[in-house]
Amino acid sequence: MISTYTAVVFIVSLAAPLAYACVVDNLKGTCMEKSACAGRTVAGKCAGAANIQCCLPTGTSCSASGKSGVCVDVGSCAGTAVSGLCPGAANIKCCVASGGSAGSPAGLCGSYAGSEVKSIAGNDNVMYSVVKIRSEHLTTPSSASLSPTDSDNTMTTTTACAFDQMATAAKAAGVSVKISSGFRTIARQNYFWNCYQTKSCNNGNLAARPGTSNHGKGIALDLNTDCGKQAGAKPNCGGSAVYQWLYNNAHNYGFTRTVQSEPWHWEFRGVGVARASFS
Repeated sequence: MISTYTAVVFIVSLAAPLAYACVVDNLKGTCMEKSACAGRTVAGKCAGAANIQCCLPTGTSCSASGKSGVCVDVGSCAGTAVSGLCPGAANIKCCVASGGSAGSPAGLCGSYAGSEVKSIAGNDNVMYSVVKIRSEHLTTPSSASLSPTDSDNTMTTTTACAFDQMATAAKAAGVSVKISSGFRTIARQNYFWNCYQTKSCNNGNLAARPGTSNHGKGIALDLNTDCGKQAGAKPNCGGSAVYQWLYNNAHNYGFTRTVQSEPWHWEFRGVGVARASFS
């Protein structure tokens, strides 16, 4: 008697860690290790180590209504997808900026469309594309005219677009969300670190060691919550209209809290980010 055995092979799929979205040049990307990206990567758009970068799809160039774009799957387009301009399947369309003027700087929208983009060195001497924060978005409007070495008055292009959308929605609800600190150069971070160590300036507020703060990546913003430090599991911010609006809405625009003791510190981590447990 001959017995026949059937071997059953179970294939286990190990899911990769959940990544969050980033947006560059009107394209939706994913924050991941640079070496794992099959497309092109852009630094300065993601939190974490320097090798965690925004991985974007690649495609042929196209143009629609005078705006330069890229032929990609419609699901990867964060701008406007225009049919009939690209080769391939019907889902491959020309992705261009939504609204604004033709040739608006990469990743910009709303009131920041057309803003001058500059490159500034941040953490690990990585160069980041930033724009000046508009005076109406600053707690101290006059600081808009200062140099970024004298004031944290810039933010990355992607953060600027997301903040503009959030601030516009807050304003429509009667809430004025302002920025007191944005992108921070290493020299500025050295200043805040010294203040924290010596308690001789900046109220001795907590500061990250130079080179480790997400202010040095342009994704961290200090906002006008005006409800002091958080000492316990939850903040004492019931009387802050700004904080309450941010708690209820900021995650819809990709912002969340990351520093438990600082209710004013919010970071852009991509649309779909969860609220912090200590919020």
